[in-house]
Amino acid sequence: MAAQLDSALSPAALNETERRIVERVVANLRSDLGDGLLAVWLYGSRARGEADPSETDPDRRSDVDLIAILAPGRSATDAAWQAQPQLEAIADAEGDSPVYYSLRFYDAEFLGERRAIRDFFFQEVDRDKLILHGDGLPGFPGATERTE
Repeated sequence: MAAQLDSALSPAALNETERRIVERVVANLRSDLGDGLLAVWLYGSRARGEADPSETDPDRRSDVDLIAILAPGRSATDAAWQAQPQLEAIADAEGDSPVYYSLRFYDAEFLGERRAIRDFFFQEVDRDKLILHGDGLPGFPGATERTE
């Protein structure tokens, strides 16, 4: 699994500390949610490779944006309440500020609904995402995959 995650993160604009934090967060999500975790995606400027991973100015530094998609019937709210303190502890332990990490949770039904109406946010995520766990959930309406 580690080699797959390394490969998935290779095009990402992340420094070594950010990469370790993302890897640890994904590992925690897998462990805590098991089969209830369908996918984890990195999206935004970090996934597109547009951010400067060496930027230290807090006003210019880009966030590391992650989305976790949960199986039908799993509570995105409950998962977020459990994961947020873990993310903060991981970032602190790695010597980085947790304010630069965004982790959103959605259940698969919500994703399907948003794709069905061609929601702009999810169109952007689908276009740019790097898949860190699971897949792009192509069985849900409106799914598109990034092509290199």
